[in-house]
Amino acid sequence: MPGRGLQMKRPSLWLALFLLLVPLFLIGYRVLRLGYPLLPTSQVKAWGLRMEIFFEPGQDHGKEIEIKAGLPASRSGQTVIEQRDLSGSLQFHLMPEGLNQLGLWSGDPESGRSLSYRATILLNPKQLGKPKPPGPESFPAVTVDPSEADLARRLVARYGPLKPPERLEAITSAGRGIWGDPRPHEDDLKAWSTLREKYGSEKALLLLLRSADFPIRRVQGFVLSESVATQPDRWISVWTGEKWEHLQAETGELYNESVCLLPLMIGDSPLISISGGRLQEVRWNLNREILSQWRAHFERIYRSNRFLDRWSLFSIPDQFQDVFRILLLVPLGALMISVLRNIVGFPTFGIFMPVLMALAFRSTGLSYGLGIFAGVVLVGYVLRRAIDRLRLLLVPRLSFLITFVILAFTVFALIGSRFGVRAFMAVGLLPFVILSMTIERFFILIEESGALEALRTAAGSAAVAAITYKIIQIDPLQLTFFVYPELLLAIMGLLLLLGNYSGYRLSEILRFKVLREKT
Repeated sequence: MPGRGLQMKRPSLWLALFLLLVPLFLIGYRVLRLGYPLLPTSQVKAWGLRMEIFFEPGQDHGKEIEIKAGLPASRSGQTVIEQRDLSGSLQFHLMPEGLNQLGLWSGDPESGRSLSYRATILLNPKQLGKPKPPGPESFPAVTVDPSEADLARRLVARYGPLKPPERLEAITSAGRGIWGDPRPHEDDLKAWSTLREKYGSEKALLLLLRSADFPIRRVQGFVLSESVATQPDRWISVWTGEKWEHLQAETGELYNESVCLLPLMIGDSPLISISGGRLQEVRWNLNREILSQWRAHFERIYRSNRFLDRWSLFSIPDQFQDVFRILLLVPLGALMISVLRNIVGFPTFGIFMPVLMALAFRSTGLSYGLGIFAGVVLVGYVLRRAIDRLRLLLVPRLSFLITFVILAFTVFALIGSRFGVRAFMAVGLLPFVILSMTIERFFILIEESGALEALRTAAGSAAVAAITYKIIQIDPLQLTFFVYPELLLAIMGLLLLLGNYSGYRLSEILRFKVLREKT
């Protein structure tokens, strides 16, 4: 009975709740455990690194030159999504070496005296994995005299009972001359001051850290900020048992956790080396870049080995991804049509016609698409009335209308080609079978209910198709459903709830408003 509203049987209610909860669980898992963004439509920032190397070939003509440079590598929390050699004058190869990625340029230097390299780095702070414990490279020997090594061990012995993070903080303070109470013996302090002047503050700090049995790494790279530099930043990475802490090499101060670092060379090897020539200048240029959301999510998921990522729609070929971007929004369009028909009371020629028309409008454009739809239906109606006297059977009559619709499409395409209107040439994507059925139903509705009701239904169908078109054209919505296709289950749950609604439509409330006022 009308007016009952939403009354559901228990199985339908449980199934609807299940379909609504499953995507909620899956999306929560992706966001909280896999590091997916809650709103995948937010802007994604990346860093661009450009390196230019200027060199002078050696005196021996015909001798090949070889240049090695430390380059950014994909690590926990950062992904190198693109790297290119822009010089073209020398042969370029990427070569992994330990914890580093090296770029190797070689060839005849006569064709140029400079080379250029560019990389795009995407930061993933939410996808920081468990830090890898130190390997053999993290226990370097610091070469000093035996008496100097004994001095360093005496100075750090007082910090032995402290926990690693506290011990590290105390040692870095000592490296800056803040020893705390009680202070070491005055002779030891004088000997330490002499040692710092002899080796420099960086090597002195390394000696203290190794004397306290901290695994350490010397790193060359950059603090990520927009800049142009001719010398890299240097820092010391220290393993505290749970994570790597980073110290400024010159001052020994700890970097704040909010500071992003881009390592290029881990270890004592030079960042840039050349044979067969002489290095003149190196320039690094760091700048922020904005990536499209599609590419950022593709790069993150494409390189992942997690189960849900391997079964992501980003793993299918690019040409099919474009299809699914739109296809996944068709159920959302169907949901909107169900709401507009069953809740609002929009009259339409069926459900599939507005959805298919909305898909076709993506090629023709909304205004041209609606104009072509109206023109074909009106001319088709005139033709349908003309052949009504022939008393044709149903199937031949519909086939006749289909032939007319295709003929009309052909004429539109020829006109579009003649006058350069691309939208007219895309009419072939309009659903010609549905249009033929619409012409037939439009004719029948005029005969049975009058022209006003037929025009009202046609206008309702066009309005619903236009609304659906606007929805499926929303790019953030396309990305959200593409990243989280389980949202289709939620749409199925909403359709189950909607399918049990038997109350008044909004149009009926307005329709019977006069009767309600009289009563």
